[in-house]
Amino acid sequence: MKRLIILLIMLLPLSVMAQSPDVESIVKEYSSKEKCTTINISNAMLRSMEVDIDAEYMQVVAVEDEKLAPTFRTQVQELLKECDIIMSVNREGKIVEVYQHANQRGEVVDIYILACDEGKSIMMHITGTNLKLNNIGSLMNTL
Repeated sequence: MKRLIILLIMLLPLSVMAQSPDVESIVKEYSSKEKCTTINISNAMLRSMEVDIDAEYMQVVAVEDEKLAPTFRTQVQELLKECDIIMSVNREGKIVEVYQHANQRGEVVDIYILACDEGKSIMMHITGTNLKLNNIGSLMNTL
């Protein structure tokens, strides 16, 4: 009995970690669902578009299923708990939030954009080294 309790205590952190979503698991989960679109853009593709943002890659998940959208938003918000919100726009029920995550040196290595509307949600994730928001603006203009 004592060994079982010790084993459960040791496994508890693993179960908590397994419940916390990451970008890859979210992309994988929604890539096979109907009314969902996933897009992966590599650094090479970004360079060919003449976008210089020091990004390794960009991922987009769009959920247009009214039943799936709330679950998707919850998963993304769980993912973003460790990030800093740097902008939020709420207009007529449409919400756009921009988050960033910095490394220990203070360099922004992840930028997340979450856009939600009635029954639709989109998450864009850009990862790289020392990302700058003004460069992200140029990317948005290119897309």
